[in-house]
Amino acid sequence: MLINKRNLKYLCTGLVGIFMQAYVYATLPIQKIDLPSGAKLFYVEARTIPMVNIGIDFPGGFAHDPKDRIGVANFTAQLMNKGSKINGVEKNEAFIADSISELGSMVAFMPGKEMSSVRMKTLSTPEVLNPLISQASDMLAFPIFSKKILEREKAIEISGLLESQTKPEYIMAKQFKKMIYRDNPLGNEQSVNSIKAVSIDDLKKFHQTYYRADQMNVLIIGDVSREQAIEIGTKLTKNLPKTGTPKLSVPPLSPLPVQDVSQREVKIAHPSQQAHIQMGITSPQRKDPDYFPLLVGNYILGGGGFVSRLMNEIREKRGLAYSVSSYFYPAKNSGYFVAGMQTKKDQSDESVKLLKDTIQTYVNQGPNDDEVQAAKSNLINGFPLRIDSNSKLLDNLSAIAWFDLPLNTLDEWTNEVKKVTKDDIHKAFKKNLDINKMVTVVVGGQ
Repeated sequence: MLINKRNLKYLCTGLVGIFMQAYVYATLPIQKIDLPSGAKLFYVEARTIPMVNIGIDFPGGFAHDPKDRIGVANFTAQLMNKGSKINGVEKNEAFIADSISELGSMVAFMPGKEMSSVRMKTLSTPEVLNPLISQASDMLAFPIFSKKILEREKAIEISGLLESQTKPEYIMAKQFKKMIYRDNPLGNEQSVNSIKAVSIDDLKKFHQTYYRADQMNVLIIGDVSREQAIEIGTKLTKNLPKTGTPKLSVPPLSPLPVQDVSQREVKIAHPSQQAHIQMGITSPQRKDPDYFPLLVGNYILGGGGFVSRLMNEIREKRGLAYSVSSYFYPAKNSGYFVAGMQTKKDQSDESVKLLKDTIQTYVNQGPNDDEVQAAKSNLINGFPLRIDSNSKLLDNLSAIAWFDLPLNTLDEWTNEVKKVTKDDIHKAFKKNLDINKMVTVVVGGQ
């Protein structure tokens, strides 16, 4: 973020006492409001510091790209702040960057798998906030997609992709997601050819189709009233299309089938010094009742750092890896579980077997009482760190809106963790982690 001296002191001051605000923020009510444009506003009033964080989320990520032109969502987002009509006059990327910098503010357009997002951070004083919202509204509705800039960004993207394709961690992640997602559009990945195929017409069509008010969640946290929040949300979305094609959703990810080991384990040769290992399986959506048992249970299995079982078995007892971990990646319709590590190349087979055995033992036997109590205590005590800034609160608000969670989710989070029992964890893991469906990728191993 670019900041001028006039506003620097406010940004620095805003960091003071943030930790003290954590529990206060958790109890602040989230208001959900229908805007005239058709967008949904999710608003939290937080008056402690003179700042406001604003977000916009909508379905329009890689999963919505044409199959032969993966990258359209990415380049549409990249070019949104590189040319636009501002107050009816065409302005280039230098003008846009300078004008936002002069306000001491930040505006970023970010594509993702399922959705694309806009994030803004600014002072709440009218002389800063009002011109920023006016400009951001024009940027959203009236982008100028320059062919010259698109070609420049495509060249940069191709260069970065070619470099990434030599790295074992990229090769592993790409193969793993291919096996998890299969034919689902969530598995869309850019290639050199797909990037080259993207045209200006593709960007214009994507913008017209997906940058739609009726599909948008507008998120506002900070030093503004309810009336101001409604005004901000209305201004940001007023010039966007209000209707379009039917709801733009991604099809659910089908569960992995039981497969022969030869079909669900892939080894890829690579001259790296270490073997890179990932294994995993599809998992429930965020709204599933198993979410909290899986969250607490995974802290015990591989999410708790040095206190996790995977770390104890693989690093502490046998010294096979410096680090090993696991996590659940929740998604709107379905997500995945993944466990991963790096080890010496000649230890890769042993490490894969131990990783599987540790997970299988945990699934079969479940955790013990002491592990459950320790995991719940750590998660509950660490909860304030999840909401100790407006930016983190905005991320949580985004998840609540995107996953259609109850508005009191932050208030009830610790209570939901407290409710989890040893039997809940055991049942959830037996239900969702079938070792005979789990896929494995090893890059650079034996």
